[in-house]
Amino acid sequence: MLRAFFGFIVILLIAAALSVAVAAPRTEAGIDEKIGVQLPLDIALRDEHDNPITLRDCIAGKPTILVPMYYRCPMNCNRVVKNLVLALRDMPVDYSVGGQFNVICFSFDPKEHSGDASRYKEVTVGEYGRPGAEQGWHFLTGSKESVAEVMQAIGFRAELDKAYKEYNHPNGIILLSPEGKTTRYFYGFEYGGEIELAGDKVKQADGTEKVPTTTLRLSLIEAAGGKGGSVRDKLVLLCYRFDHLNKGYSVNVLRVVQLGGIITLLLVGSGVGIALLRERRATRLDRQASPSLRSHDGLPSGGPA
Repeated sequence: MLRAFFGFIVILLIAAALSVAVAAPRTEAGIDEKIGVQLPLDIALRDEHDNPITLRDCIAGKPTILVPMYYRCPMNCNRVVKNLVLALRDMPVDYSVGGQFNVICFSFDPKEHSGDASRYKEVTVGEYGRPGAEQGWHFLTGSKESVAEVMQAIGFRAELDKAYKEYNHPNGIILLSPEGKTTRYFYGFEYGGEIELAGDKVKQADGTEKVPTTTLRLSLIEAAGGKGGSVRDKLVLLCYRFDHLNKGYSVNVLRVVQLGGIITLLLVGSGVGIALLRERRATRLDRQASPSLRSHDGLPSGGPA
């Protein structure tokens, strides 16, 4: 009976392992920084008016900020765009979207359409509030194949939670040269002020050493000349599944339950295994003890007293 129960536990362990393997994401969210990579400029995309457009049309020979996102994102994409708007509004009036540089908000959700993009553009350009921005700030969508090609080029990976129809994705923006090559990645949500660059410290005029820094505006100016590089802080903040009940982001509960179930089964299986070993040991001791007991059961060789 105990052996049959142990076999049942083994079957449960195998089933649990298979369920986790099936539920594991095919794509792990993250960013593989690719400086100097040429984007596919002539790939077919759609703008916020559902007109055909290409990245070449959007960049239009100017340094450009690329924002990978999706318009239905409940939280982090909005935060990225809002903080970008604040950083751009802090720039001089003579350095604006549509004038000296352009911006592309690119949806990595192939199921989104121009209606989603149009609504997002109306709000965002309105918050930016500078004339000419509507000509230089583009909100794009694309087919599954087109989206995959662009995302692969910039090293951006997003994971779709099919149960909740939401994405786990990194947050940040990418600067492009007028030729459509990646020049710098900004990670997280803060794009204002100075940002440290990767590399060794530079000796100052007063003899002190300082980590070189840049700003979003300076990086755009450098991108105009094809210059760029890596920033020091590459903290990738992922956008986890949105908890609609608590209005916030949480870990994937299903995976936690699966992991807990596996741990429980492992503990139970270990207990059953120990019990089987004890049973076998007890049986072996009984067998060893049986001959000696039988030898004392009979009468003495001398006959009855």
